[in-house]
Amino acid sequence: MEDESKIFGIKNIVKICSIFVSITFIAIILANYLINDEFRNKIDSKIFKKKIDENLSNIIELNSDNNPYVCAYNKYIAIFSKNILNIYNQNALLMNTIDMNIIKPCSASNGQFLVLAENEGNKLYLISDTVVKWSKELDGQIYRVSINKNGYVVVLLKNATYNSMVEVFNPDGNQVVKSYSRKNSVICSEISNNNEYLAIGQIYYSGTIIKSTVKLISIKEVMNNSKNSIVNTYESESSKILNNIKFNDKNEAICMFDTYIQKLTAQTDERLYTLTDDDIFVDINLGNNIIIVKKETSGLFSYKYQMDIKNTIRKTNKIYILDNELPKRIDIFSKFVCIKLINELKIVGDNGWLIRSYKYKNEIQNIVIGENIIGIVYNNKVEIAEF
Repeated sequence: MEDESKIFGIKNIVKICSIFVSITFIAIILANYLINDEFRNKIDSKIFKKKIDENLSNIIELNSDNNPYVCAYNKYIAIFSKNILNIYNQNALLMNTIDMNIIKPCSASNGQFLVLAENEGNKLYLISDTVVKWSKELDGQIYRVSINKNGYVVVLLKNATYNSMVEVFNPDGNQVVKSYSRKNSVICSEISNNNEYLAIGQIYYSGTIIKSTVKLISIKEVMNNSKNSIVNTYESESSKILNNIKFNDKNEAICMFDTYIQKLTAQTDERLYTLTDDDIFVDINLGNNIIIVKKETSGLFSYKYQMDIKNTIRKTNKIYILDNELPKRIDIFSKFVCIKLINELKIVGDNGWLIRSYKYKNEIQNIVIGENIIGIVYNNKVEIAEF
């Protein structure tokens, strides 16, 4: 009995040691995966099989002779051609066909919504899921549209009287804001995710002086016809040009100029980032993040490239290593970064981790990104990325 007890005890000790060694090994692997970019890339490639070749995903055929306009939103790919909008799901199945009287389209998307407009025309459509929620003909020529996740649409127009007009429509198609500018050009305009603020970015010309301004407007005060609707105004440094505005989830306006990025709230403004000579790409379209692709010297006349993902709310920074290959193109929207290399397309999440890598032979014409879908556009097809 005593010998059996000893054997049983030894077996338990061996079992416990095996479990401890296994847990330690898994912890080491997990820690390396989380903090070691080179190790994570090898695991992604060899074990998780995140690398996929062209033509192995769902495909939508294109007729390039019809000059198709391809865009993405929610979980759909939308293709406009010859006054018809075809909407496909993630399995490349046709979900709906919509007649639209548009010659030259432009679009914007957010969440379940797609706004499609006639560039240099006056027609405007809001699509929710796969159907037209409302449509309008506006007084002026449309040159830019944007939309927030709740379906509020911002339209920039011009006509014979005004250099720029800004119109905002709620999800039901009712106009809630109309703003005019006779002299200055409105470059971009966005509405916050809580529907409370409208940011209008303008370029001001006066002789040899060029400046950009961003006005933060309370939509509630505008609807109440208040003269105090402008809650804050930021004026750029001299000769600095505004490129884009995006609101983060704290409803702070992130304003991108040609050499720096500024945050604007109803009470304050703050410098978030100043561009350097090593920055080869900077963008503010990845949700709450600023994307910076920069080169790092790795030796005499050689460089490595890395992508920094800087969160504008939590002030955290995540890094994705690109090694020695300079990106040919970068597309960003919502929670995806698509990095085009010589013969590979890398899809990286907002956490800095590789989601998928596509090897391609035919030249990629465009990349369209929705909330839950990515379309890789070639001359004769759209390949729907898997993730």
